Amino acid sequence: MSWSCLLSNYSFFGFVLLCLYLFIKSYRFKQKLASFKDRYVLITGCDTGFGNKLAKRLDVLGFKVFAACFTQNGVEDLSSTCSKNVFPLRMDVTNDDSINRTVEEVTNLLPEKKGLWEVVNNAGVLGTTSGPTFWATRADYDNVLAVNLYGVVLVTNAFMPLIMKEKGRVVNISSVLGRFAFSNAPYAVSKHGVEAFSDNLRRDVYKMGVTVHMLEPGIIKTPLVNIEAQKKRTEQKLKTLPMVWKKDLPSDIEDIMVKKFSDLVDKLGSSNLDLVVDAYEHAITAKYPKYRYVVGWDANYIFRPLWMVPEWLSDFLLPWL
Repeated sequence: MSWSCLLSNYSFFGFVLLCLYLFIKSYRFKQKLASFKDRYVLITGCDTGFGNKLAKRLDVLGFKVFAACFTQNGVEDLSSTCSKNVFPLRMDVTNDDSINRTVEEVTNLLPEKKGLWEVVNNAGVLGTTSGPTFWATRADYDNVLAVNLYGVVLVTNAFMPLIMKEKGRVVNISSVLGRFAFSNAPYAVSKHGVEAFSDNLRRDVYKMGVTVHMLEPGIIKTPLVNIEAQKKRTEQKLKTLPMVWKKDLPSDIEDIMVKKFSDLVDKLGSSNLDLVVDAYEHAITAKYPKYRYVVGWDANYIFRPLWMVPEWLSDFLLPWL
């Protein structure tokens, strides 16, 4: 047999294997759990945004949902718009006593011998910082790490006995900034922490029947990236900035910073919150959920390539954004 024929046969065989792999992957991705009605899910950060929409969607699908809200307004909204399968609760993910009270409340509401099918750590903040990395203070880091990282760790650890009881799942929201850091240092640090915690946890519980999953969204136009809120953050940061940094800044620095932020959100951000909620839903309802969900066109086609290329190239390309 000639080399050309041999290579041709190998190419055909490789093509068949690729098609078979893609078919199996697509088939597995579409497989759902047999039943939802006897499964209990806890979601944090249900006041607005992703958490609020997810609680309402899971309600329609037939799940029993413990919807943890930071505010009483969030509790009242869900109480008035959802069925009796949704149990709105007050919980502060930064407070140990609040978390422990919620664990006790959830345990009392669960039927005997039932645990939690899923804990969704959705609560998050953008933080109080604005500007370059060396402007950030201890308070800036404390503010964002308390919710985005310590909240994820403490809530997961507190509810882990109930998750293990059900051989359930943990879903943590990270970000593309958890894989490719730029712009908001405290936020990126918090999301890198979520990535590390989730990877560690997944490997610890690998043989216990519990699985751990992450969402890594790009820029989604939620209240988190509201331009007016960013303007207030920038104004406050400039007011408290030490003179060593402030003295050489142009007089219109606030307008420049807000415009850069606004341009980034406008160019790359998506208004479709369902992109993230769909990923959450798949992680909860799929028979074979993914370990990581990279969500959004910017996450997949801009930031994913940037975190895969050498640092010298990504550092060169980033300013073009």
